[in-house]
Amino acid sequence: MQVFDEFMEVVRRIRKDCPWDSVQTHGSLKPYLINETNEALEGIELLEQTNDCENLCEELGDVLFQIALHSVIAQEEGLFTIEDVVSGISAKMKYRHPKIFSPEDKEAALLSWEELKKREKEAKGKELFFKEE
Repeated sequence: MQVFDEFMEVVRRIRKDCPWDSVQTHGSLKPYLINETNEALEGIELLEQTNDCENLCEELGDVLFQIALHSVIAQEEGLFTIEDVVSGISAKMKYRHPKIFSPEDKEAALLSWEELKKREKEAKGKELFFKEE
């Protein structure tokens, strides 16, 4: 995780020291998240057409920067951290893939993605639903 930790330090430094980035909000960054997402989609198309992966790799990095920057802003606001984002998506993907992560739970393994998602939404109000053990 050293590479990711170093990346997050870069993002925090940019947020702290860059006059433009330091004043951005979730709302002000919305167009950039949309733009970077669209560029990542273009990178996928380029990969499919040319088998050139460099552009997609770069564009995914730009999307990751947006996610990291929003997470740093959220941490400043006392809302959540990048660790919360990562652990939350990890728990969600484990829950939505019971055949892989809970093969002993035969009932869950038979449920569709949509049914798992529905159950997840219903249980979301329960405090420990997405907590890692």
